Amino acid sequence: MTLHVPTLVLMLAAGFGLLTLQLWMAGCGALGRSELRRLSLAGLAFCLGFALFGLRPWLPGWLVLLGGNWLLMAGLAALAAAVSRHLLNREPPVWHHGLLLAAALVVPAVLDVPTPVRAGAMSVAMGVLLLPATLAAMRLGWRGELSFRAVALLLLLASLLLWLRAGLAARWLGAPPAEAAAWQDGSRDVFLLAFLAVLAAGFAFVLAHFERMASQMRKLASVDGLTGAMNHSTTVSLLAHAMERGRREGQPVGFVMLDLDHFKRVNDRHGHAMGDQVLKAVAACARARLRGSDVFGRLGGEEFGLVLPATGAVGARHLAEQVRLAVEALELRGDGGQPLRVTLSAGVAEAARGDTPETLMHLADKALYQAKQKGRNRVVVADDWLRNSTLQSVVG
Repeated sequence: MTLHVPTLVLMLAAGFGLLTLQLWMAGCGALGRSELRRLSLAGLAFCLGFALFGLRPWLPGWLVLLGGNWLLMAGLAALAAAVSRHLLNREPPVWHHGLLLAAALVVPAVLDVPTPVRAGAMSVAMGVLLLPATLAAMRLGWRGELSFRAVALLLLLASLLLWLRAGLAARWLGAPPAEAAAWQDGSRDVFLLAFLAVLAAGFAFVLAHFERMASQMRKLASVDGLTGAMNHSTTVSLLAHAMERGRREGQPVGFVMLDLDHFKRVNDRHGHAMGDQVLKAVAACARARLRGSDVFGRLGGEEFGLVLPATGAVGARHLAEQVRLAVEALELRGDGGQPLRVTLSAGVAEAARGDTPETLMHLADKALYQAKQKGRNRVVVADDWLRNSTLQSVVG
């Protein structure tokens, strides 16, 4: 059983047309991205190429073969550019343009050769053009968005089908006349199925793109753009989650509040740009000393918080002291290259039964205030007296 070729060609032209329309509509809004524009160009080239093949009964054969194959090759090159932008955020290397040129030169060179030779040559040329995108998708895309794995598998299928068609064309060339028609039908059907896989990969690419956009928006909603720390609301939510888990598993939970000493002086003397650099450096010091399960958040301004699961007051104090010493040792330069010394103070609290995230943070804030009162550049752990006074102030 063979496929009804005119119907399948029409389906491919319509499918790539719909893909192009979808991408054009996405590009008109705020979601337009360079990889989508390249994919849109690929879809348009595929649509026009298969539309040209569909007009074969009414157009000169040489025009259909030349224009149709060139358009399909241009589409494959644009698809490779879209994959490169998505995975590597750059254009394909220069040698890929050389591949496109070499593949395009193959088309006029084989117009007058026997059909099996032409079919095999076109399949090899297109398979070579698709190979870089397929390899990049399999090697790099597999670690990205889940939807992009479908893109990688579909591109691999399309590549294998193109190379299979080249093998079928070789068998067709050497087949007896009675069997040649069967090999010809098989070769044509495999070719069309390869581009059905490319069409499916295009729609999967769009899904992967929007999956990435959604992930980026979630990150923007939870992460401080300057320091890369979790924002205030996310830190509080993760602290509540850590405390609930600690209660279930009988594990302690520590919280550390960090605050840079005299940070206003840094902004006043050296400018806000330097102040931002200081915040980034301090954030890097803290993040480098955390475990994978710990949470580093920016609570506002120059104030940060550390959520430390399975960590009691002793361990939390030790970590806070490490961060304090690392910040004190920072070699920063202010205006005119003058040395800029930065220190921080820290308040440490351990969650107790009945504590809420707000209670624990308030307790750490009280300990931080004690550190400031005692001369700054030190770590203070909340004791029972401080806890009792904090609870009384919260209740009151």
